[in-house]
Amino acid sequence: MATHNKRRKLEGVDIPPKAPASPATPVMSAFAARQQLWGAPSPTTKTESTPVNDDSTPVKKDSTPAKTIPTRRNKRGTVKEQVSTPINEDPTPDLNQERGDSIPPTPILSPLLGTPIPPVIRERQPQYSSLKPHKKNYQQKPDGCVVLKTPDGERLVILGSYGIKVQQGEASVAGAQLTPLDPVQWVHAPHCHALPVLRTSEDAVVELHPHPAAEGLRQLARLNPAFGKLWNEMPTQGVPSKKDSTFQILFSPEDVPKKVAFQELVSPPEWNKKLAALITAKRKGASPIFFLCGPKSSGKSTLGKLLANRLITDRAGNKNAPWSPIYILDIDPGQPEFGPPGVISLVKLTSPNLQPPFCHPTLEPVKSIIRSHAIAAVSPALDPEHFIECVIDLFTTYQTLDEKSPMVVNTPGWIQGLGLDILSDLIKAIKPTEVVYMSTEGPEETISGLQSAIFSLSPGQTAFSTLPSQNTTEILSPSRIPLSLRTMQAMSYFHLLPPLTTWNPTPLSHIPPWRVRYTGSDRGFKGVLCYDYQPTPSILSEAINGMILALVKIEDPAAMRGLDTVVEAGREKIPLIDNPMGKSLDPKFSRLVGLVLVRGVDEKRGELQVLTPVDVGGLMGGMGGGAGEEGLVLVMGKFDTPSWSYTEELGCMGVRIGGRGGRFGGLGGIWGGIRELLGKRVDFVG
Repeated sequence: MATHNKRRKLEGVDIPPKAPASPATPVMSAFAARQQLWGAPSPTTKTESTPVNDDSTPVKKDSTPAKTIPTRRNKRGTVKEQVSTPINEDPTPDLNQERGDSIPPTPILSPLLGTPIPPVIRERQPQYSSLKPHKKNYQQKPDGCVVLKTPDGERLVILGSYGIKVQQGEASVAGAQLTPLDPVQWVHAPHCHALPVLRTSEDAVVELHPHPAAEGLRQLARLNPAFGKLWNEMPTQGVPSKKDSTFQILFSPEDVPKKVAFQELVSPPEWNKKLAALITAKRKGASPIFFLCGPKSSGKSTLGKLLANRLITDRAGNKNAPWSPIYILDIDPGQPEFGPPGVISLVKLTSPNLQPPFCHPTLEPVKSIIRSHAIAAVSPALDPEHFIECVIDLFTTYQTLDEKSPMVVNTPGWIQGLGLDILSDLIKAIKPTEVVYMSTEGPEETISGLQSAIFSLSPGQTAFSTLPSQNTTEILSPSRIPLSLRTMQAMSYFHLLPPLTTWNPTPLSHIPPWRVRYTGSDRGFKGVLCYDYQPTPSILSEAINGMILALVKIEDPAAMRGLDTVVEAGREKIPLIDNPMGKSLDPKFSRLVGLVLVRGVDEKRGELQVLTPVDVGGLMGGMGGGAGEEGLVLVMGKFDTPSWSYTEELGCMGVRIGGRGGRFGGLGGIWGGIRELLGKRVDFVG
């Protein structure tokens, strides 16, 4: 009886089970109930009172709807009602019907509350790559190279590390336009960053080559889990593949590694329109300067990369013209594109940038890195005046170069208060061709402040425009937060091998360090200079041991700004440049050589043990002569603590790091154990 009552409530009739239906409360069919729920007009009385079966024979109306409505338990009822299918404006086919499900995706009434229950809708799985691989358009060679033929033009989403060589037609990736004249372009595409989409023209032939540096970069996962599970980890479904392939074409979600926040590199229509306008400005023969600013995670770096790649590969309609170089003023110390955290640089690019920052934490000195300075912090807030001086010095260097090429300025995401004052001062000093603000939602005081700085310049000299921020609705994985990305970039930097294109997967505690003398007449550097915080001299050794310092070359004594007093700090007698007023080096007369990690202090020998990827053998007097005592200064600031370096050996041993205390008593225990280990390794000679 309870079941009978529930079935009657499904029809919208709440009367005793044996009471006949009265004219005031007519019995409604399932179709009529659905139409009433959707707000559509009820069917005619004739259709409602005279159901029609398969052979068009009139059927006597029954007051028991359970006998006339097919259910999961009564799919073959002897009496059927005429049920019309409502017209669906969505052209997408019903996936439930395609899969043979017996329950249509239409709302039904709750048997208890009489409210509609939303149907379970199975979404169609997206297709990432449009190519349908078969023998004619997909060929894999024994060396792992894949040859793709796209007669109709295709889009390809590729995960991993690979090289692109266009043999016929054209292709585009991350804003770069590639032709058969261009050499192989190497790409690193981990899923912790948006994957670039490779688009080919009609009748194009493209080769995908395995990346020669992929193995060393992936082996860093043995030392730190942040580098783990970033690449292709399984063969593509239905496509022949080698197990050791460095890349994988993604066709459907089944090809994406599990538990991965996957995202494609997307350029909104507003961005494409602006990029086309900026390319037109470059073709007019001037040397445009594009100043990109905006809130954090608004897409400044992404737009700057797309713009740089378009500027480099733009041939102005001449297919035989060579690529033209451009300059990048990379002045975001928290998330730099071409340097380790805490550093700003002037970079010359002659080829497209097709990899995330941690895959090129630095470039070749002199040829690519024109000049760089150490802010010694991940934010300009440490010393705003020094930050502005460094940026102006880099811009002055750009102005003094013989060739005049376009320049893209990538700024920090600090846009309010003191950050807005810094941006305004930089606009007045650089006088860019156009300022692009990466947000259409304000804040209003920021937009008005930037416009005021532009209005103070010559009329018509600088244009101002706004663009919508990039879509940040996706849930970012822990490997995408800024701190984790800085950790990966710093770790990648210190594991680089000459010529700075491959990585050494050995723990830093096992790498022979440079031994730098800090005592005697032939010591390798003038002293340690501390920005901002001034430690007590007696604890200087503990303050710098296991920390990152900046190695700065003094080009003129004026760089010291009168900081000539050097004291011997602590029992180790490490030279410390007295800096009671917290001054910084003058960037006009100094430049950054590279960052060093102090691995240990040898008090008996009077030496510092340092690790750095930069070839400093010809610079430090303690390592073969060169600049000597007056030529180099070690700068201590507020670099991120390299805690990742203290646990590399444990990670290589397979020890799980983290939790509360754990096997080694937490980070404090690891720190002390590794410090003791490093202090004993003094028998290596750089």
